[in-house]
Amino acid sequence: MKPRFYQCSVIGPAHIRDLLPNQDYLLAKCWERRWVAVVCDGMGSRSHSDIGSREAAKAAIYSVQNNDFNSDDKTIVQALYLNWLARLKTLNVEPKDAVTTCILVWGTADGRFRYAHLGDGMIASPKSLLSNANTTGFSNETTGLGLSRHLSDWRLGSGYIQDHGNRLLLMTDGISEDLLDPTAFSQYVTDVLLKKSRRQGKCWLKRQLNNWPTPGHSDDKTLIAVCLPQGFINE
Repeated sequence: MKPRFYQCSVIGPAHIRDLLPNQDYLLAKCWERRWVAVVCDGMGSRSHSDIGSREAAKAAIYSVQNNDFNSDDKTIVQALYLNWLARLKTLNVEPKDAVTTCILVWGTADGRFRYAHLGDGMIASPKSLLSNANTTGFSNETTGLGLSRHLSDWRLGSGYIQDHGNRLLLMTDGISEDLLDPTAFSQYVTDVLLKKSRRQGKCWLKRQLNNWPTPGHSDDKTLIAVCLPQGFINE
């Protein structure tokens, strides 16, 4: 089965006001019998955070596509990090100026998936909270590519998407930090999205994120919903 991706990234009101670019970035892709989704959030205090998040997302895709699904965690993370450094070097950007979080999830047609998560943000489903920076302490909340030097900084795991209601949500902290019940949020969002086409779903998500109900919200907001609809036929 191939997943259906619903994805959207909107620039935060504070960045619009200050004429700053969106510092989040997302990518999702299917190929052969595999898929991958990634969201990254550049650290706003760094001068090239938008470049850092963009190149991290590309490096994450590279690390998954160029390694076997069963490659060990260290191989995947190392490939991601080294490719990110190489991409920044070609752009004459220093890693310290491009610090970014990274949430990477990749899977296979039989429902297996793995994840690697560094820094802020969250992976959730209607059934469970898989990965959340707030559960691992303040030190991990502020780390990212360009700061982290240890595999232990990453939250790593695996599972079957069928055990999570056939749905996974990847989101940056502009969304996750405001959620009181991530599983209920995941259920509601994916219930709505699965009734819509990808284009309609993106438009709906954009309206929700631009009209985020938290007073005074200012951060960029980025979300990818990975869904396996009941009876979904491979395209």
